[in-house]
Amino acid sequence: MIEREEMMLKAALYYYEDEITQSEIAKLLKISRPTVAALLQEAKDKGIVKITIQHSQLRTIKLQEQLMKRYQLANVKIASAAKEEADSLKAAAGKLCMELIEPLLPSIRRLGIGWGTTLFEYVQQANYLHLESLKIIPLIGGNGLATVRFHSNHLAFVLSQKYHCEVSYFYAPAIADTQAVKDTLVETNLIKEVMEEGRQVDLAVLGVGDPIHSSTYEKLDYISDEDTALLMEENIIGDIGGTFFKADGKALQTGIAQRMLGIKLADIEKIDRVVIVATGKEKAKSIQTLLKMSVITDLIIDEELAQLL
Repeated sequence: MIEREEMMLKAALYYYEDEITQSEIAKLLKISRPTVAALLQEAKDKGIVKITIQHSQLRTIKLQEQLMKRYQLANVKIASAAKEEADSLKAAAGKLCMELIEPLLPSIRRLGIGWGTTLFEYVQQANYLHLESLKIIPLIGGNGLATVRFHSNHLAFVLSQKYHCEVSYFYAPAIADTQAVKDTLVETNLIKEVMEEGRQVDLAVLGVGDPIHSSTYEKLDYISDEDTALLMEENIIGDIGGTFFKADGKALQTGIAQRMLGIKLADIEKIDRVVIVATGKEKAKSIQTLLKMSVITDLIIDEELAQLL
């Protein structure tokens, strides 16, 4: 027993401290290579050898792996910012989005894009590429005068300029003034065509919000006090595209929901690849609902959101 323990210690010292290969250790100890491997494993099992990984990104990588496994996701990227400021987190998330999406684009024909402050950061950091076979399609209405740079049409246009590709436009607001206006718009060929294109995208890049506290809705001045009261009364926890939804995934059918112009959650569920980019702990419930519904394939979030999920 003492002899085996001595060999185990020698094998561990040779391998971990002297960095000698297992084959060379076998020759030194006059034993087989499989025996060396067994001794090294035994040293770890008994706690004689403890391997620790020390890196600033270790915690982040572990969180990513846990989320990918739990929700069966293709990718999880976690944004972090030195100052933990909202704007810098959005910028970090936008950069991760760019790094995830751009290698995929040569094999993509139709890229759908939503709206919002975080997607704006992705577009800002997108590289200049030549992707003549690609077409960018806005997935939600985007006309209006307030904070134009966050609208889907503007994001689609800028992205098409950077990628040197085709682009469609959604000639309507995200939320119509009245249901009658919305009903008229959806009957026009222009809106019908772009909405059908949206349903056919190969990859969709979307933000997810908490419509009661969403910075996008506040910035675009789209939500009235009456709308907010309805959303609270109906226990709405999130929005994606042209849908407000509850914790069980059911879509709101009344009030402001009847005036939304954009791709619906039921359509998003049918898209092969859906990348969600979001920051802010208030979005945890909405993202969790979409994860449970298996809507999301790729997720880009901040560390606080990752921990909550």
